Amino acid sequence: MIRLEHVLKKFGNRTVLRDVSMEVPTGSVTVILGPSGSGKTTFLRTINFLGQADGGTLQLDEDKPVDMAHASKKEILQVRRNTAMVFQLYNLFSHMTVLENVMEGLVTVQKKSRQEARERALACLNEVDMDQFQDYYPIQLSGGQQQRVGIARALAMNPKVILFDEPTSALDPELVGEVLTVIKKIAREWKVTMIIVTHEIAFAREIADQVIFMENGLIVEQGTADQVLSHPKEQRTRQFLNRFLNNSCLACHVLEQEGGDGLWHTRVS
Repeated sequence: MIRLEHVLKKFGNRTVLRDVSMEVPTGSVTVILGPSGSGKTTFLRTINFLGQADGGTLQLDEDKPVDMAHASKKEILQVRRNTAMVFQLYNLFSHMTVLENVMEGLVTVQKKSRQEARERALACLNEVDMDQFQDYYPIQLSGGQQQRVGIARALAMNPKVILFDEPTSALDPELVGEVLTVIKKIAREWKVTMIIVTHEIAFAREIADQVIFMENGLIVEQGTADQVLSHPKEQRTRQFLNRFLNNSCLACHVLEQEGGDGLWHTRVS
């Protein structure tokens, strides 16, 4: 379980996160949606202190809550040992092979022997069907392959929580499916807690236990995938879903208000 309460983040005089609170049960998947500039990525980065919040608390399982604005180096290290990030632009080391990229954190952070790190790295590369590319360098891989290595690197650390920052947004459309398939496999088989920032609404509907819609640094709406994506209560959520689906050339999926029940439903025309 990861619980965040009253998270605040400012850049100068601009407030980008405004009293954001959420809880993700152990082994569940939460998807965060929202327009560009809504604070999604900033929020994700505050969770493992890639950007430090100006207020709020973070709690992992039954550990003591951490004051995110005044966390000690020891507290930050403890959080980072239990979380892993999959980045939008992969963030692989260009001078290392695929295998070395996955081994690096195991050796330098977890202090495992190189043999133990190698075995763990190969097992995780096998999980994402990239073990046959272990001696390749990132420049020799497609974007989808690089992202799968990034997922293997995250898995190798055996984290309690994996954070995905728009993992498919930098990919060519034909490569998106292979990465989403891997993420779904990990969610199903590994039962690791996931928080995923994405614009892939169909993917969110399929994988998410909880969907959160953010705008202007606030959580506008949250609930199950069916509640938020098929029966959104908030007008702003409905506007976003309709506009995003249309702009993504998915106009065959529309939200419409049926009969007199006041509910919004997804219709495929």
